[in-house]
Amino acid sequence: MIPAAARGTTTVSARAVARIAQQAATETPNAVGTVRGTATVRGQRAEVSVRLGLPWPADLGRRAGEVQRHVAARTGELTGLSVRVARLRVARLQRPTGGTVVFETTAPAARGRRVPRRWWSARPIPVVVTALLGASAAGLLTADMASVHLFGNAPAAWRSSLVDRLATTSPAAGSVTVAAAAMAVAGLWLLLLACTPGLRKRHVVAGFGVGRSIALDRAAVASVVRDRVLDTDGVDSVRVRVGRRRVRVRADLAFGDRSAAREQAGAAARDALADCRLNRPLRVALRLRTTRTWDPTPPAPGPVPVPAGGTEPEESP
Repeated sequence: MIPAAARGTTTVSARAVARIAQQAATETPNAVGTVRGTATVRGQRAEVSVRLGLPWPADLGRRAGEVQRHVAARTGELTGLSVRVARLRVARLQRPTGGTVVFETTAPAARGRRVPRRWWSARPIPVVVTALLGASAAGLLTADMASVHLFGNAPAAWRSSLVDRLATTSPAAGSVTVAAAAMAVAGLWLLLLACTPGLRKRHVVAGFGVGRSIALDRAAVASVVRDRVLDTDGVDSVRVRVGRRRVRVRADLAFGDRSAAREQAGAAARDALADCRLNRPLRVALRLRTTRTWDPTPPAPGPVPVPAGGTEPEESP
């Protein structure tokens, strides 16, 4: 019997795991269009990210959950790894008629046991800049001290002049005050970045279990609301602006009763937001104005066209 340690190991590359996850996503009826996958393997665990399209209109939460569960189970079955699908990127919404609404969402790994009310940015650029500045200053100082103590060289001119200046400068001097103010501003800026979410243009979708989170971009919410309000009789054009707590809708009415159109457009906007199933409901602020050619009466239905060489249709009694 060969010991387990002498049998060797089987390593599944991240690229192979990504291909398997991509193929698993295409096996679901919910996937639309091109599916792409990425993966990261750490020992016996793998983190998988899938980019795909979903059919619309439909229950996005239910369909996204089905894709996540199938990809995790199928990839784990074929690779033998412990797979947890924590990221789902919806790149397109496919309408039954073939039209598309393009937007992007990304689901980050869950933090704790609660579904987040909003997404927090990792702030990579401020972190990298701060780390580089600190590492550069510490590296220069370490290199100069090592040169002095290990090789007996004289201290660098910049360090000597800096020490002399700090020793002879009064704490009340203008240069010290300016430096302290700059450091205070930088510290407040870092605290602000740490205490604010950052990803303000994404709204979390409610109705997911523990460990999953899906968000819609504001542009996607605006597109859904705009399409619904445009279905109102007499509405010619619609402009939608989605904020943190409110959706502002500006519609132009070409014909029809103004009060009835306002009520119908407001109901359409609220129904669209309800279908989005956002974790934090948004209020609707509707502004309806008439165009210069507005006609308060709806246009009368025109005559039924008669086909060439045919006869007029008979009226039913």
